[in-house]
Amino acid sequence: MIKIGIIGTGGVAHGHVQRYLRMKGVSVVACCDISEEKREAFARRWNIPAQYEDFREMLRSEKLDGVSNCTPDSSHAKVAIEALRHNVAVLSEKPMAASLAEAERMWEVAKASKVPHMINFSYRRSGALHGAARAIRAGHIGRIRHVEGSYLQSWLVADYWGDWKSPAFIWRLSTRHGSSGVLGDLGCHLYDFVTYLCGNIVEIACALRTFPKGVPGNRIGEFVLDANDSFSATVTFENGALGVLHSSRWASGHHNSIRVRIYGDQGGIEIDLDHSPEIYRIVRGERNLKKALWREVVCPPAPTIQERFIRAIRTGKAGSPDFREGLQNQKYLHYSFLSDQRKRAVQVQ
Repeated sequence: MIKIGIIGTGGVAHGHVQRYLRMKGVSVVACCDISEEKREAFARRWNIPAQYEDFREMLRSEKLDGVSNCTPDSSHAKVAIEALRHNVAVLSEKPMAASLAEAERMWEVAKASKVPHMINFSYRRSGALHGAARAIRAGHIGRIRHVEGSYLQSWLVADYWGDWKSPAFIWRLSTRHGSSGVLGDLGCHLYDFVTYLCGNIVEIACALRTFPKGVPGNRIGEFVLDANDSFSATVTFENGALGVLHSSRWASGHHNSIRVRIYGDQGGIEIDLDHSPEIYRIVRGERNLKKALWREVVCPPAPTIQERFIRAIRTGKAGSPDFREGLQNQKYLHYSFLSDQRKRAVQVQ
């Protein structure tokens, strides 16, 4: 039996438990949260036998094979490093850390560990992503020239997900409460998506914006609403392709929309997760290019990150995306912030 602990019992943790409980030979045996009310309610809902206030105590007391690190961004590093030092495998929520320096420390500890370490870039579960990546790597659209990607949400202008002033959302608008804004929350997914398809990014010119929320002093109680809520970036890929990426929480009419379009010198590929996570569109061939005739390709579903994590624990073989990939993604966030601060393009080191 694979024994899993959950550290942090907020909204995202529920999805982790649900997926673990669907798997044979996997048991969620402990949970941890600094909030007694939250952890008790979480344990009751999912019938988890042990609960802790201190994650270090949980790691010492329980014989765990792995943990899901579902804490806020600012706690990702300390939790992951402590788990790895206890030889407990880690599935950490994105973004990898609150800073590049923290991510580098996580990777150094992970390299020395003997257990799997993974980052939950959850849209890797899209079958269309993997199918499109295979087509691109097989040369079906030729050399990539231009990339367009967006991740759009509208919860600052519509209450489809609930009131943005509620505790479940408002912390994401405050840097003091561990948020790196829409760049860290959504941009990390977008960077992971496009680089999985198109390769590494070597230059970033990014602009971040934090728009007024219509509340006095731009704060609600202890929450100062200073985290960025829109970003746009022009990027250059290692293969020379040009990309335009953007994300916002102000995108009216979009609940949770990811779209990527990739154009090569022999064709194009489009993925729209609103349309389907298992279908991509492709245009290639002289006749189809001339008439702009696209066709849909249906792809098999991909395993969830939790399934890949448990497989990595059982086999002892590294899963993907791991902390090395997480560190590369953290660099894109770091240099995006740096570009905005300097008001110019910067090289990704």
